[in-house]
Formats: sequence, C-alpha cells, structure tokens
Amino acid sequence: MTDTTADSSKSLPAATQAALEKVNITKAAWLEARRKQESAEAQAGIIRQRRSETEASANAQNDEWRRLFRENGGVMTPEMKKLRAEVALERESLEEFDALLAAHESENEFLPWKTADRAHAYINAHDRLAEHRAMHIWQDFMRTHGQQLIKTLSLLKITLGRSAGSGSGVVHSVNDPETVLKDFISRNITQPALSGGALPEDDVVFKLAGIFADDAAHSDFRKGPSPAARLKLLSRRETAKKENAQ
Repeated sequence: MTDTTADSSKSLPAATQAALEKVNITKAAWLEARRKQESAEAQAGIIRQRRSETEASANAQNDEWRRLFRENGGVMTPEMKKLRAEVALERESLEEFDALLAAHESENEFLPWKTADRAHAYINAHDRLAEHRAMHIWQDFMRTHGQQLIKTLSLLKITLGRSAGSGSGVVHSVNDPETVLKDFISRNITQPALSGGALPEDDVVFKLAGIFADDAAHSDFRKGPSPAARLKLLSRRETAKKENAQ
C-alpha cells in the first residue's frame, strides 16, 4: 500500500472505513489461523518423519542382530546384547511417537475448522465491503453524471427510434423507439458489464482490499469440515471426555 493510497483511504466515508477495517481484521484473523494450522501440520510431518526413521533403524538393527545370532550359533555376544538393547529402546520409542502423534492430533484437530470459519468471516466481510463500495460508486456517478446520462438516453430513444422506423415502418417490440433504446443500452452498457472484463481496480478501496477476497480463503473455507463432520467430531470428543471421567 502506497502513502498516497493510505492518505486517500482516510478521506473515505466512515461507513466505508469501518467496512474496510472489518475486512482487515477478519483477514488478519484468517491468516493467523492458517499459520497455526500450517505450523501444526509441519510439526506433525516432522514427528512422522522421525518415527519413520526410528522404525527403519530398529528394523535394520533387528535384522543385523538376527544375522549375528545365526552366524554365532545362538551365542549372545556383547555386540548382540548392545544391538538388542538398542532395538528394544527404539521399539519403545515408536510407542512414544504414536502417543505423541495421537496427542498432537487431538490438540490440533479443530484447527482446520477454525481456519475455515475465519476464512468464511473474511470472505463475508469482503463481500459486504464490495457491495457497499459498488453502490457508493454508482451513487457518486449518478450524482455527477446521472441527469446528463438520462437526458442523452432520452435523446437517443428519439433519434435511434426514428432512424430505425424510417424505412419499413415501426413494428412493436422490434424497432419501436423503446425497443431500439433497450437494444442500444444492452449492447453498449449491459453486455460489457456482464462480461466482467472491466472492473474498478484503480478505486482506492479495491487497491487496498482487492475486488475479490483472497483465493486461498475460498480454498480454506471449502476444505473446512461439513456440519455433519463437525457434529461427529464434537460427539467423539464428548464420548472420550465421559470415558476419561469414569
């Protein structure tokens, strides 16, 4: 955001500034929830990687112990005793890794839920801002140019309608002045607007907030658990709590 854009935003109507502030607050909350979720997922990945490495080491050392056991005819050498102790320790560590992963999952299973909710709040705030600003831009335009626009269209109704009916005569709903004007408006205003090819990206509000909410927010919202999944999660939590209390 440039200093010029920041200064321009201060001159916005109070309602617009409030809507813009809500977008900023909800976006920051979503990004923080997203950061926590990504951090938790990264930590879980590290734990799984360490567990995998420990399991691979335990298997390799166990294979080595078996090889020595066969070679030595069952005699337990100091090296084999050391290997056996290391295998036992690493297998015990695997159980601890499993417990750690289970605890980590339990502590963080609500994070995608929270991220989706924060994303939804941000998207809604942005939608309200865009709706508010679009109407404000329209009202400003009509205050400045509305009368001239209406007068020009009224004149075009006369001139275009007269020209359309000058040859074969006027046919209602085909080339009467009202139909001709509607076609003109559709061709020159409505159709270009519906194509969405031109948007007010240079408007001070949309320079600050963007015309659309962040795509990643929509993605996070779609990834959030469904109402049924949320209910199932809460029910499972409640059941576990009751079992632990017994």
